[in-house]
Amino acid sequence: MNQPPQDAPTPTTALQIFVKGLGISLPSILTLVILIWFGGVIYRYIIDPISWAVQYSIASVTSDARPADGLLDSPRLPQLKYTRAPYNATYRLTENRLASLKEVVDSKESIPVGLLEDDPRGVYIVYGNEAVPYEHYRDVARRTPAAEMPTNAPSLYERRVTFKFFGSSFLLSLLAVLFVLSGIFFVGRIVTVRLGAYLVERIERNVLGRLPLISKVYSSVKQVTDFFFSERTVEYNRVVAIEYPRKGIWSLGFVTGNSMRQLVEAAGEPIISVLIPTSPMPMTGYTMSLPRSHVVDLDISVDQAFQFIVSCGVLIPVGQAVTATTLADQVKAQIEEEPVEYPETGNGAARRDDEANSP
Repeated sequence: MNQPPQDAPTPTTALQIFVKGLGISLPSILTLVILIWFGGVIYRYIIDPISWAVQYSIASVTSDARPADGLLDSPRLPQLKYTRAPYNATYRLTENRLASLKEVVDSKESIPVGLLEDDPRGVYIVYGNEAVPYEHYRDVARRTPAAEMPTNAPSLYERRVTFKFFGSSFLLSLLAVLFVLSGIFFVGRIVTVRLGAYLVERIERNVLGRLPLISKVYSSVKQVTDFFFSERTVEYNRVVAIEYPRKGIWSLGFVTGNSMRQLVEAAGEPIISVLIPTSPMPMTGYTMSLPRSHVVDLDISVDQAFQFIVSCGVLIPVGQAVTATTLADQVKAQIEEEPVEYPETGNGAARRDDEANSP
Protein backbone atom coordinates (compact mmCIF):
# COMPACT_ATOMS: atom_id res chain seq x y z
CA MET A 1 0.00 0.00 0.00
CA ASN A 2 1.44 3.32 -1.08
CA GLN A 3 1.63 5.91 1.68
CA PRO A 4 1.87 9.66 1.04
CA PRO A 5 5.33 11.14 1.49
CA GLN A 6 6.23 12.47 4.91
CA ASP A 7 6.55 16.07 3.76
CA ALA A 8 3.22 16.21 1.87
CA PRO A 9 1.07 19.21 2.97
CA THR A 10 -2.02 18.40 4.97
CA PRO A 11 -5.39 19.29 3.41
CA THR A 12 -6.59 22.79 4.32
CA THR A 13 -10.23 23.26 5.25
CA ALA A 14 -12.30 26.40 4.78
CA LEU A 15 -12.23 27.02 8.52
CA GLN A 16 -8.43 26.84 8.60
CA ILE A 17 -8.22 29.28 5.70
CA PHE A 18 -10.57 31.66 7.52
CA VAL A 19 -8.57 31.39 10.75
CA LYS A 20 -5.32 32.12 8.91
CA GLY A 21 -6.89 35.13 7.20
CA LEU A 22 -8.23 36.33 10.54
CA GLY A 23 -4.80 35.95 12.13
CA ILE A 24 -3.23 38.07 9.40
CA SER A 25 -5.87 40.81 9.25
CA LEU A 26 -6.87 41.04 12.92
CA PRO A 27 -3.69 42.84 14.12
CA SER A 28 -4.16 45.56 11.50
CA ILE A 29 -7.86 45.89 12.29
CA LEU A 30 -7.27 46.11 16.04
CA THR A 31 -4.47 48.63 15.54
CA LEU A 32 -6.78 50.80 13.43
CA VAL A 33 -9.61 50.49 15.97
CA ILE A 34 -7.31 51.47 18.84
CA LEU A 35 -5.99 54.49 16.92
CA ILE A 36 -9.52 55.61 16.03
CA TRP A 37 -10.65 55.19 19.64
CA PHE A 38 -7.62 57.10 20.92
CA GLY A 39 -8.20 59.87 18.38
CA GLY A 40 -11.87 60.09 19.42
CA VAL A 41 -10.90 60.44 23.08
CA ILE A 42 -8.37 63.18 22.23
CA TYR A 43 -10.94 65.03 20.14
CA ARG A 44 -13.77 64.71 22.68
CA TYR A 45 -11.84 65.71 25.79
CA ILE A 46 -9.12 68.03 24.42
CA ILE A 47 -9.73 69.34 20.89
CA ASP A 48 -13.48 69.92 21.24
CA PRO A 49 -13.24 71.84 24.57
CA ILE A 50 -10.48 74.05 23.18
CA SER A 51 -12.51 74.72 20.03
CA TRP A 52 -15.50 75.66 22.17
CA ALA A 53 -13.34 77.99 24.28
CA VAL A 54 -12.13 79.77 21.14
CA GLN A 55 -15.69 80.04 19.81
CA TYR A 56 -17.02 81.34 23.11
CA SER A 57 -14.26 83.92 23.53
CA ILE A 58 -14.65 85.40 20.05
CA ALA A 59 -18.46 85.19 20.19
CA SER A 60 -18.54 87.11 23.46
CA VAL A 61 -16.63 89.96 21.83
CA THR A 62 -18.48 90.02 18.50
CA SER A 63 -22.01 89.40 19.79
CA ASP A 64 -24.65 91.99 18.82
CA ALA A 65 -27.42 90.38 20.83
CA ARG A 66 -29.73 92.78 22.67
CA PRO A 67 -32.68 92.46 25.05
CA ALA A 68 -35.91 91.59 23.30
CA ASP A 69 -37.76 94.24 25.33
CA GLY A 70 -38.57 97.31 23.28
CA LEU A 71 -38.92 95.48 19.98
CA LEU A 72 -42.25 95.92 18.24
CA ASP A 73 -44.45 93.35 16.53
CA SER A 74 -46.97 93.86 13.78
CA PRO A 75 -49.62 91.45 12.54
CA ARG A 76 -48.73 92.41 8.98
CA LEU A 77 -45.06 91.41 9.12
CA PRO A 78 -44.28 89.00 6.25
CA GLN A 79 -42.50 85.67 6.60
CA LEU A 80 -38.84 86.26 5.97
CA LYS A 81 -36.46 83.69 4.53
CA TYR A 82 -35.25 81.07 7.07
CA THR A 83 -38.09 81.98 9.48
CA ARG A 84 -40.89 79.82 8.10
CA ALA A 85 -41.14 76.06 8.65
CA PRO A 86 -39.02 74.08 9.40
CA TYR A 87 -37.20 76.98 11.11
CA ASN A 88 -40.28 78.63 12.68
CA ALA A 89 -38.28 81.60 13.90
CA THR A 90 -40.10 84.74 15.06
CA TYR A 91 -38.82 88.24 14.49
CA ARG A 92 -39.61 91.79 15.54
CA LEU A 93 -38.61 95.29 14.50
CA THR A 94 -37.13 98.20 16.34
CA GLU A 95 -39.30 101.25 16.84
CA ASN A 96 -37.25 103.28 14.36
CA ARG A 97 -37.49 100.60 11.69
CA LEU A 98 -41.24 100.23 12.13
CA ALA A 99 -41.61 104.03 11.98
CA SER A 100 -39.80 104.06 8.62
CA LEU A 101 -42.52 101.69 7.33
CA LYS A 102 -45.32 103.96 8.64
CA GLU A 103 -46.60 104.83 5.19
CA VAL A 104 -46.92 101.16 4.27
CA VAL A 105 -48.61 100.40 7.58
CA ASP A 106 -51.05 103.31 7.28
CA SER A 107 -52.02 102.30 3.76
CA LYS A 108 -53.02 98.94 5.18
CA GLU A 109 -50.96 97.15 2.61
CA SER A 110 -48.90 94.09 3.51
CA ILE A 111 -45.27 94.90 4.04
CA PRO A 112 -43.21 93.54 1.08
CA VAL A 113 -40.79 90.76 1.98
CA GLY A 114 -38.01 92.22 -0.14
CA LEU A 115 -38.26 95.50 1.76
CA LEU A 116 -37.02 93.78 4.91
CA GLU A 117 -34.73 91.12 3.42
CA ASP A 118 -32.88 93.61 1.22
CA ASP A 119 -32.54 96.11 4.05
CA PRO A 120 -32.59 94.08 7.31
CA ARG A 121 -31.57 96.96 9.57
CA GLY A 122 -33.67 96.96 12.70
CA VAL A 123 -34.94 93.42 12.10
CA TYR A 124 -34.21 91.01 14.96
CA ILE A 125 -34.76 87.29 15.54
CA VAL A 126 -36.12 86.69 19.03
CA TYR A 127 -34.58 84.00 21.28
CA GLY A 128 -36.51 84.24 24.55
CA ASN A 129 -35.33 87.36 26.33
CA GLU A 130 -32.63 88.06 23.73
CA ALA A 131 -32.71 89.02 20.09
CA VAL A 132 -30.04 88.93 17.38
CA PRO A 133 -29.86 90.86 14.10
CA TYR A 134 -31.57 89.11 11.23
CA GLU A 135 -28.48 89.27 9.02
CA HIS A 136 -26.45 87.37 11.62
CA TYR A 137 -29.17 84.78 11.93
CA ARG A 138 -29.32 84.48 8.15
CA ASP A 139 -25.54 83.96 7.87
CA VAL A 140 -25.80 80.92 10.12
CA ALA A 141 -29.04 79.57 8.63
CA ARG A 142 -27.54 79.54 5.14
CA ARG A 143 -24.91 76.99 6.19
CA THR A 144 -26.76 75.05 8.87
CA PRO A 145 -29.54 72.47 8.47
CA ALA A 146 -32.82 73.48 10.10
CA ALA A 147 -32.63 70.60 12.58
CA GLU A 148 -29.19 71.80 13.77
CA MET A 149 -29.99 75.50 14.12
CA PRO A 150 -28.93 76.98 17.50
CA THR A 151 -31.73 77.55 19.97
CA ASN A 152 -30.23 80.54 21.80
CA ALA A 153 -28.25 83.65 21.01
CA PRO A 154 -24.84 82.57 22.46
CA SER A 155 -24.90 79.30 20.50
CA LEU A 156 -25.80 81.16 17.32
CA TYR A 157 -22.81 83.48 17.68
CA GLU A 158 -20.50 80.56 18.45
CA ARG A 159 -21.63 78.94 15.20
CA ARG A 160 -21.26 82.24 13.35
CA VAL A 161 -17.69 82.61 14.60
CA THR A 162 -16.82 79.26 13.02
CA PHE A 163 -18.16 80.29 9.60
CA LYS A 164 -17.01 83.90 9.58
CA PHE A 165 -13.50 83.66 11.02
CA PHE A 166 -12.46 80.07 10.22
CA GLY A 167 -14.59 79.02 7.29
CA SER A 168 -15.26 75.52 8.64
CA SER A 169 -15.12 73.42 11.78
CA PHE A 170 -12.06 71.60 10.44
CA LEU A 171 -9.93 74.74 10.45
CA LEU A 172 -11.13 75.56 13.95
CA SER A 173 -10.18 72.06 15.13
CA LEU A 174 -6.81 72.47 13.41
CA LEU A 175 -6.27 75.68 15.35
CA ALA A 176 -7.13 73.82 18.56
CA VAL A 177 -4.54 71.16 17.68
CA LEU A 178 -1.94 73.90 17.17
CA PHE A 179 -2.88 75.35 20.56
CA VAL A 180 -2.38 71.93 22.17
CA LEU A 181 0.99 71.37 20.50
CA SER A 182 2.13 74.88 21.42
CA GLY A 183 1.02 74.34 25.01
CA ILE A 184 2.88 71.04 25.24
CA PHE A 185 6.01 72.64 23.78
CA PHE A 186 5.70 75.54 26.22
CA VAL A 187 5.39 73.17 29.19
CA GLY A 188 8.37 71.16 27.96
CA ARG A 189 10.36 74.36 27.59
CA ILE A 190 9.55 75.37 31.15
CA VAL A 191 10.49 71.96 32.53
CA THR A 192 13.89 72.06 30.80
CA VAL A 193 14.70 75.17 32.82
CA ARG A 194 15.90 74.41 36.34
CA LEU A 195 13.36 76.69 38.01
CA GLY A 196 10.51 75.22 35.97
CA ALA A 197 11.53 71.66 36.82
CA TYR A 198 11.66 72.61 40.49
CA LEU A 199 8.16 74.11 40.39
CA VAL A 200 6.73 71.06 38.59
CA GLU A 201 8.35 68.74 41.11
CA ARG A 202 6.95 70.75 44.03
CA ILE A 203 3.43 70.75 42.53
CA GLU A 204 3.54 67.01 41.93
CA ARG A 205 4.79 66.23 45.42
CA ASN A 206 2.91 68.80 47.56
CA VAL A 207 -0.35 69.15 45.62
CA LEU A 208 -1.09 66.24 43.30
CA GLY A 209 0.73 63.76 45.52
CA ARG A 210 -1.38 64.61 48.60
CA LEU A 211 -4.90 64.86 47.22
CA PRO A 212 -7.05 61.83 48.10
CA LEU A 213 -7.78 59.50 45.18
CA ILE A 214 -6.15 61.92 42.72
CA SER A 215 -2.70 61.06 44.06
CA LYS A 216 -3.23 57.34 43.39
CA VAL A 217 -4.51 57.89 39.87
CA TYR A 218 -1.85 60.48 39.03
CA SER A 219 1.03 58.34 40.29
CA SER A 220 -0.15 55.35 38.22
CA VAL A 221 -0.63 57.43 35.08
CA LYS A 222 2.74 59.10 35.54
CA GLN A 223 4.48 55.73 35.75
CA VAL A 224 2.93 54.70 32.44
CA THR A 225 3.76 57.98 30.68
CA ASP A 226 7.30 58.00 32.06
CA PHE A 227 7.78 54.49 30.70
CA PHE A 228 6.77 55.52 27.18
CA PHE A 229 8.22 59.05 26.99
CA SER A 230 11.27 58.91 29.22
CA GLU A 231 14.57 59.45 27.41
CA ARG A 232 16.31 56.98 29.71
CA THR A 233 15.57 53.77 27.83
CA VAL A 234 16.69 50.31 28.95
CA GLU A 235 19.46 48.89 26.80
CA TYR A 236 19.54 45.12 26.39
CA ASN A 237 23.06 43.80 25.96
CA ARG A 238 22.25 40.20 25.02
CA VAL A 239 19.69 37.43 25.36
CA VAL A 240 20.30 34.70 27.93
CA ALA A 241 18.48 31.72 29.44
CA ILE A 242 18.33 30.89 33.14
CA GLU A 243 16.90 27.97 35.09
CA TYR A 244 13.86 29.56 36.68
CA PRO A 245 11.50 29.07 38.54
CA ARG A 246 13.25 25.77 39.32
CA LYS A 247 16.08 23.64 38.00
CA GLY A 248 15.21 22.09 34.65
CA ILE A 249 12.83 24.89 33.59
CA TRP A 250 14.40 27.55 31.41
CA SER A 251 13.29 31.16 31.07
CA LEU A 252 14.50 33.82 28.62
CA GLY A 253 15.95 37.05 29.90
CA PHE A 254 17.71 40.22 28.77
CA VAL A 255 21.00 41.26 30.29
CA THR A 256 20.77 44.94 31.25
CA GLY A 257 24.19 45.35 32.88
CA ASN A 258 26.25 44.53 35.93
CA SER A 259 24.61 44.27 39.31
CA MET A 260 25.46 45.95 42.63
CA ARG A 261 28.91 45.77 44.21
CA GLN A 262 27.75 44.23 47.50
CA LEU A 263 26.13 41.33 45.65
CA VAL A 264 29.35 40.69 43.75
CA GLU A 265 31.31 40.66 47.03
CA ALA A 266 28.82 38.28 48.65
CA ALA A 267 28.80 35.83 45.73
CA GLY A 268 32.53 35.97 45.08
CA GLU A 269 31.99 36.11 41.29
CA PRO A 270 30.57 38.52 38.70
CA ILE A 271 26.86 39.25 39.09
CA ILE A 272 24.74 40.50 36.20
CA SER A 273 21.29 42.08 36.11
CA VAL A 274 18.74 40.18 34.01
CA LEU A 275 15.26 41.34 33.09
CA ILE A 276 12.83 38.41 32.91
CA PRO A 277 9.95 39.48 30.61
CA THR A 278 6.45 38.03 30.78
CA SER A 279 4.34 36.72 27.91
CA PRO A 280 2.66 38.10 25.92
CA MET A 281 3.67 41.59 27.17
CA PRO A 282 7.48 41.71 27.32
CA MET A 283 7.37 45.32 28.55
CA THR A 284 6.44 43.97 31.98
CA GLY A 285 8.48 41.59 34.09
CA TYR A 286 10.91 41.50 36.97
CA THR A 287 14.64 42.01 37.49
CA MET A 288 16.98 39.36 38.86
CA SER A 289 20.64 39.47 39.87
CA LEU A 290 22.39 36.23 38.89
CA PRO A 291 25.95 34.86 38.94
CA ARG A 292 27.51 34.96 35.51
CA SER A 293 28.07 31.19 35.63
CA HIS A 294 24.33 30.53 36.04
CA VAL A 295 23.22 31.99 32.71
CA VAL A 296 23.46 30.58 29.20
CA ASP A 297 24.06 33.01 26.32
CA LEU A 298 21.72 32.46 23.38
CA ASP A 299 22.71 33.12 19.78
CA ILE A 300 19.58 35.12 18.93
CA SER A 301 18.85 38.82 18.58
CA VAL A 302 16.73 40.91 20.94
CA ASP A 303 14.02 41.24 18.27
CA GLN A 304 13.87 37.47 17.82
CA ALA A 305 13.55 37.05 21.58
CA PHE A 306 10.71 39.58 21.68
CA GLN A 307 8.89 37.69 18.92
CA PHE A 308 9.34 34.43 20.82
CA ILE A 309 7.95 35.95 24.03
CA VAL A 310 5.05 37.83 22.45
CA SER A 311 3.97 34.72 20.54
CA CYS A 312 4.22 32.62 23.74
CA GLY A 313 6.88 30.41 22.13
CA VAL A 314 5.15 29.90 18.79
CA LEU A 315 7.61 31.93 16.68
CA ILE A 316 10.96 30.17 17.14
CA PRO A 317 14.01 32.09 15.88
CA VAL A 318 15.63 30.92 12.65
CA GLY A 319 18.30 28.33 13.36
CA GLN A 320 16.85 27.45 16.76
CA ALA A 321 14.04 25.15 15.65
CA VAL A 322 14.55 21.52 16.67
CA THR A 323 13.91 19.03 13.86
CA ALA A 324 14.38 15.29 13.61
CA THR A 325 17.69 15.79 11.78
CA THR A 326 19.12 18.26 14.31
CA LEU A 327 17.99 16.06 17.20
CA ALA A 328 19.70 13.00 15.67
CA ASP A 329 22.90 14.98 15.08
CA GLN A 330 22.86 16.17 18.68
CA VAL A 331 22.44 12.64 20.04
CA LYS A 332 25.20 11.37 17.77
CA ALA A 333 27.55 14.13 18.92
CA GLN A 334 26.87 13.33 22.57
CA ILE A 335 27.62 9.63 21.97
CA GLU A 336 30.91 10.49 20.27
CA GLU A 337 31.95 12.83 23.07
CA GLU A 338 31.16 10.32 25.84
CA PRO A 339 32.52 6.84 24.88
CA VAL A 340 31.08 3.94 26.83
CA GLU A 341 33.50 1.52 28.60
CA TYR A 342 32.35 -2.09 28.35
CA PRO A 343 33.59 -4.74 30.94
CA GLU A 344 36.21 -7.15 29.59
CA THR A 345 35.49 -10.88 29.53
CA GLY A 346 37.41 -14.06 28.65
CA ASN A 347 41.20 -14.48 28.67
CA GLY A 348 41.99 -10.81 28.97
CA ALA A 349 40.10 -10.42 32.23
CA ALA A 350 41.53 -13.66 33.70
CA ARG A 351 45.09 -12.65 32.78
CA ARG A 352 44.70 -9.31 34.63
CA ASP A 353 43.33 -11.14 37.69
CA ASP A 354 46.40 -13.41 37.73
CA GLU A 355 48.72 -10.43 37.45
CA ALA A 356 46.96 -8.70 40.32
CA ASN A 357 47.23 -11.84 42.55
CA SER A 358 50.86 -12.61 41.70
CA PRO A 359 53.48 -11.54 44.30
